[in-house]
Amino acid sequence: MPKAKLTIATLVMCWCTVAFAQNKQFTGRVTNPQQAPLAGVSVQIKNSKTTTATASDGSFTISAPGDKVVLVISSVGFEKKEIPATAGVPVEIQLKEEAQGLSDVVVVGYGTQRKTELTGSVSSIRNEKLREMPVVSVEQAVSGRLAGVQVQQTSGQPGAGISVRVRGVSSIAGGNEPLYVIDGLPQFNDDVRGSNGLATINPSDIESIEVLKDASATAIYGSRGANGVVMVTTRSGRAGAPRIIFESSAGMQKLRKKLELMNADEYVDFSKRYYTNSGQAFPADLAAYTPGVNTDWQDEVFRTAFLSNNNLSVSGGNDKTRYYISTGFTSQEGIVRNSGYKRGSLRLNVDSKVSDHFSIQSRMTVSRAKQNGFSPSVGDNTRNFGKSGIGSVMRAISTVPVKNPDGTYSDVTPFSFNGIDAENPVAMADEVLDQNTTTRIQGGVDFKTVIIKGLTNTTRLSADFYHIRRDLYFPRILPRLGNNIGSAELGNYDKTSLLAEDFLEYKYNLTPNSYIEAIGGVSYQKERLNTIDLAASGFGTDQLKNYNFNSANSISKPNTNVTENTILSAFARVRLNLKEKYMFAASIRRDGASVFAENNKYGVFPSVSAAWRVSEEAFLQDVKWLSSLKLRASWGQAGNPAIKPYQSLLLGQTVNTGQGAGTGLSVGLAPTFPNPNLKWETTTQTDLGFDAAVLNDKLRVTFDYYVKKTTDLLALVQLPPSAGVGAGIGSGPGQIIDNVGEVENKGWELTLGTNILNNTDWTIAIDVNLSQNKNKVLRTKDGKDIPTIAGGNDASGSNSIIRPGQPLSAFYGPKYLGMDKDGVPLYENLNGDKDATGRDLINALDNQIIGSPYPDLYYGINPTIRYKRFTLSSVWAGVSGSKINNAALFDLTVPSPVGQYNKLKAVNDFYPTPSLTASNYHFRSDRYMENGSFFRLRNIRFDYNIDLKSKVIRNLNVYVSAQNLLTITDYSGYDPEVNTFNGNDRRQGVDLGAYPSAKTYNFGFGITF
Repeated sequence: MPKAKLTIATLVMCWCTVAFAQNKQFTGRVTNPQQAPLAGVSVQIKNSKTTTATASDGSFTISAPGDKVVLVISSVGFEKKEIPATAGVPVEIQLKEEAQGLSDVVVVGYGTQRKTELTGSVSSIRNEKLREMPVVSVEQAVSGRLAGVQVQQTSGQPGAGISVRVRGVSSIAGGNEPLYVIDGLPQFNDDVRGSNGLATINPSDIESIEVLKDASATAIYGSRGANGVVMVTTRSGRAGAPRIIFESSAGMQKLRKKLELMNADEYVDFSKRYYTNSGQAFPADLAAYTPGVNTDWQDEVFRTAFLSNNNLSVSGGNDKTRYYISTGFTSQEGIVRNSGYKRGSLRLNVDSKVSDHFSIQSRMTVSRAKQNGFSPSVGDNTRNFGKSGIGSVMRAISTVPVKNPDGTYSDVTPFSFNGIDAENPVAMADEVLDQNTTTRIQGGVDFKTVIIKGLTNTTRLSADFYHIRRDLYFPRILPRLGNNIGSAELGNYDKTSLLAEDFLEYKYNLTPNSYIEAIGGVSYQKERLNTIDLAASGFGTDQLKNYNFNSANSISKPNTNVTENTILSAFARVRLNLKEKYMFAASIRRDGASVFAENNKYGVFPSVSAAWRVSEEAFLQDVKWLSSLKLRASWGQAGNPAIKPYQSLLLGQTVNTGQGAGTGLSVGLAPTFPNPNLKWETTTQTDLGFDAAVLNDKLRVTFDYYVKKTTDLLALVQLPPSAGVGAGIGSGPGQIIDNVGEVENKGWELTLGTNILNNTDWTIAIDVNLSQNKNKVLRTKDGKDIPTIAGGNDASGSNSIIRPGQPLSAFYGPKYLGMDKDGVPLYENLNGDKDATGRDLINALDNQIIGSPYPDLYYGINPTIRYKRFTLSSVWAGVSGSKINNAALFDLTVPSPVGQYNKLKAVNDFYPTPSLTASNYHFRSDRYMENGSFFRLRNIRFDYNIDLKSKVIRNLNVYVSAQNLLTITDYSGYDPEVNTFNGNDRRQGVDLGAYPSAKTYNFGFGITF
């Protein structure tokens, strides 16, 4: 027996020795088109499982039997290559960057697809393009790059909100922001005006962004897909040696444009002309005025601001485990003194292949951000235009200094005839506490199990915890906002979102080039929002700001609230690919949402689509200039449940009511009005399109035509007095949220891409996208107009209306005709009535549609020029056809100083003869609905890749860049990209003193070890 064992062992050793001796080594090096080494590239022996990855210097060694093999070289972002190799002879391999054409793989709902297989409309942008622009929030990098996607920077304040529109607006109260799916976790960006939730995510961590636009792509997200879906995928590690990347940039920002406000002498001259033309004597303080002080409040408040951005990432792994770790810190001063934004973030992404049948993918990020603002107007009587930071800059009169001789802040409305609604803007910038602090923890784990060949189960568990602390303090030195006693607010908002999903994927190959793929699963998501709001006034000192409410003389009753909402879903999708020519897809999702009434808890959202790759047909094989041609068609439905929880129910709320003798207060109930039939907004969309490429993909074209119809629009509506209800859901009495009508968006999108030149030394490429969208209200409840304001506390200067046949939130007011011989405005008098003086009587009966806040056309032009190691890239973006309600212009051109403030110099053009009569006819008309069209150089960047020929440093890239360097527009305000109110507010296209945008200049570098 021992002899037998020894014999067997000897034979095994001999066999292993022979087998090892038969293996030969194949070596080489892999580089990119700039001849820089590529690490982590997969190198595989064709038709075998033998695989390795390139080292940090791009080199590799792989063993295989025989003297000759074929190596398969592949890496994400590069074209796959097959190279014959001979043992002992090193090979030099250069990979070409993958063309941004039909061969790309894109992320869609619950999976990925090759673009050649897409039957829906999807736009995408990769990490390389995202990193070209130094941005705080991910949406900024998309602007001007994707057809059908309008990105609007609604405020220039660092960290402030950005509004994204996918194929127009479709809702009144249900929200118009798209659904964001970040590493599989669906979420909405709640407040796109103030504190931007998406700004907590480090853009450097993002691998790709896909925007799902048509219903066949969005219906898999059912009740939340009506406004489009933005898929955000964060980065993963690659197998190979550790890859360390450090990126750093620093820059400066300046006010893009100053307004031409009156100086001291011009204001005094204007005031005197007014009194003279009105036949009135000068007030004593105006008559006694002597020239002296001339303060430029814009120079006092705005500054040159500095910004910096630093990111460090480490990634790598092997064929079993890959990791990506990053940390980043962003610091951006605002162009208004003492405003700014800081964010620190940490991310850990790990992909583990536990076995051939089981893998785990985990994602985790932690961030903390602090934003210091400049007291924006909220559009009500408490914090109106004059009591906002930028509004005070505009209204402050130049005849007074920043501070009085005793060191106190001066009154910026110094004359007896001035109004009182303006604060000292320097005091607001230096003394007001206006701060948002955001802490966010977001993560998830996917467990993937291969049950049998082709059948995979994924279990996804994700969570998002979001805490915002809102600090606001108006000091005693502010006579209006602080009331000379100090006013404080404190808000704490905790939002937790939990997601659990499980879905099966099955793919079966019918033939070598035909397959069927199916997915089916369930989803459960629950959100809980806990809010605490405190307010107090009457502080003995400003030193503690809002940090000690006990020191206040008057403390309002704390307002606490907890809301929960849940969505329970089942979904399925089937895709069929026949011969790589004919593609069919269908999906369905059934959602149950707690926010809707008992009678309409559930909704079903189906879609169907098809595509035909005509270029693969035999009759086109001889057409050499045609690289590819695919026709697409789709139909589907998606919903919108973005309303607050409990709005369909009969609720009670505690109120203080005076009862009996004296001032006794007790707690009572104020019922809201329920709507048991409240249901989803449903958007039905039809899309027809094609994708084509000619001349070996040198020219690429994508075109889509779509029609979106949204029914059962959600809106707050006024109930008749006979309903017998008091204060309702909105800020006004007797309101109810209801399904009130229909709206249609119809348009087309065109994307053109061309590689004019592409060789070893030169690359010249241009991408162009154009989108046109027409928005129209088809129906309202009982055919009645819906006002844009719900409640009587509005001080926004918004004059819009929702009317059948017109766009949502169309501007509404009298039409300006010119001036009469006395310098008094004339307006179109629709009913011909006159006032006591014989002049036209202009009132609400003369209002008409005077413009739309939405552009007819928006577009982007993105050229790239590369010569050897130099690269020049730029992003141009523009819109045309929109109007802006310049409420600030209306305010600053009143032809009277009485009860008023400083003026724009343009008032002399608007009213050459200011007078009391002229001021009585100063109405919000189309004269103040300005052209919002613009064409902007959003970003320009010049790069140089330095070849250090170092074994330690793989690559060093240095660059200079600029943002908003050039803007062509006729808009007279600070910036044409403006929207003072939340992106989901009915008051759209209003400029009520928004924080201005800045020109930015950057220098940066990226180094890879």
